[in-house]
Amino acid sequence: MTRLLPLALFATLSTVCTEVVAKPFDNAITAESSATEAKLVATPSEAVSESEAGFMAPLLLSQSSEETTDASQQEDEENNWRAYLDLYAFLPPTTNSTSTVEGNTTKVDLPLSDVIKSLDEALTLKASFEYGRLGVLAAINYATLSTSASKSSYLETKNPLKNKAGIASPLRSRTIRIQGDLDVDVDANQTIFDLAMRYRAGAIQKPRMKKGSTSFLGLVGARFIDANLSTDFSIKGNADVTVEGVKVNRTNSRELEKSSNASWGNTWVQPMVGMFGTYAISEDWQAFAYLDAGGFGLSGSQDLSGTAQAGIAYALGNSAQVSLSYKYFGIAYFEGGGDNNGYSSYQSGVNLGLRWLFD
Repeated sequence: MTRLLPLALFATLSTVCTEVVAKPFDNAITAESSATEAKLVATPSEAVSESEAGFMAPLLLSQSSEETTDASQQEDEENNWRAYLDLYAFLPPTTNSTSTVEGNTTKVDLPLSDVIKSLDEALTLKASFEYGRLGVLAAINYATLSTSASKSSYLETKNPLKNKAGIASPLRSRTIRIQGDLDVDVDANQTIFDLAMRYRAGAIQKPRMKKGSTSFLGLVGARFIDANLSTDFSIKGNADVTVEGVKVNRTNSRELEKSSNASWGNTWVQPMVGMFGTYAISEDWQAFAYLDAGGFGLSGSQDLSGTAQAGIAYALGNSAQVSLSYKYFGIAYFEGGGDNNGYSSYQSGVNLGLRWLFD
């Protein structure tokens, strides 16, 4: 019996424990025992706190959603400075140009190989700065070229050497043919500088962008142009002069060692508007388009310039990208007045670009 007494007490306590019910939400503790028919209740009025009873109120943790975090990061990026630097090479297969100096018009179609040979200096650079959605863009396109040619005969419909070379034409026709040695030297330089304010709508332009995101830039500013043309003609040697196939009398068939020079230059400003749009095909690939126009006939009898460009770009890391596009650029400027001096040039072809982002 002595050995069985502890077991009986243990069984009784086990029964009591199974009947205990805790009710913390009522701020009371109730213990019931079917064996003893006893009922104990503890309430706050009896000075029993939740901590003393071993109960803890639920702990609520506040956690930001992913959307809130992304929005906060994007807002921080918007309020930072960003700088873009673009270097590019424009490779048109043919350059079509027309120039008029002192009433004499010359048309030239130069293949790319001849342009490269004639090119003395060149610089193509574009930089832009942005804070928030506002920014400024600056671009420069500078080139100088010189070329020379020698011919054994020269045919010019409008005859720029007629007066300066001392050749008097007895006929009314202005077409003159000189058999001899003719040297022609041409020097030209052109500087185009764009300065514009820019406003961005959409995502920040980066080498890597979220698939499907778009960005659009609007540009308003000015285009500054400085252009100079100079042409030297030099004739040496015994020459026979004919007009419309008829040989001129002996007084005009003499040894010619004459030269003629014609030059023109001007600097002017054009109002300019433009746009640049980007669409992210994937995280690394982007499609883009660029348009601008300037002049609108405000500075001369003809005054217009414009660019149209479309292509794709590929990210090289997080801060650089390379691009391949097709580009068209044209400019036409002719002064008002009698001489109507000026020039026009049209180019279209492949454009290779490299862009860096600094943020």
